[in-house]
Amino acid sequence: MKTVTIPGWGSIEIKNVVLDLNGTITESGEPIPGILDYLQTLSSKGFKVYILSGDTRGILREKFEHISAVHTVTAETAGAKKAFVESIGPEVTVCIGNGNIDIGMFKISGLSICTIQAEGASANALLHADIVVTHVRQAIDIILDSKKLIATLRR
Repeated sequence: MKTVTIPGWGSIEIKNVVLDLNGTITESGEPIPGILDYLQTLSSKGFKVYILSGDTRGILREKFEHISAVHTVTAETAGAKKAFVESIGPEVTVCIGNGNIDIGMFKISGLSICTIQAEGASANALLHADIVVTHVRQAIDIILDSKKLIATLRR
């Protein structure tokens, strides 16, 4: 667990990192180059890493289940994603995603990050995120480097 105090924003404890699959850590059904290393790094730093997906392309288990650093969970609706985050403790969870299906978990998580990558992002997801980045690697870097998180959110 990591605790970060952000001036004018408050403190956040981060224990869990929940990532959407399609358009967030994959592009056209393939893992984004280098993402497996980033997920391993998060795990090695003590974060529990979860991949939640409606699994539109049917690749969640095939591409990610064998990686010991992550837990894969099929969540076919926004409500299912939100319920999963509620079950692991939303106040200690960072959620990363790009679509309408991610809005429910964005609203309840301690921190939400929307990525705008090759598959785009929904405008509503952008409006409900605490932070917006142009690549999932940037989102993970912000979690790993407290100074980046403070610089982005301080008031």
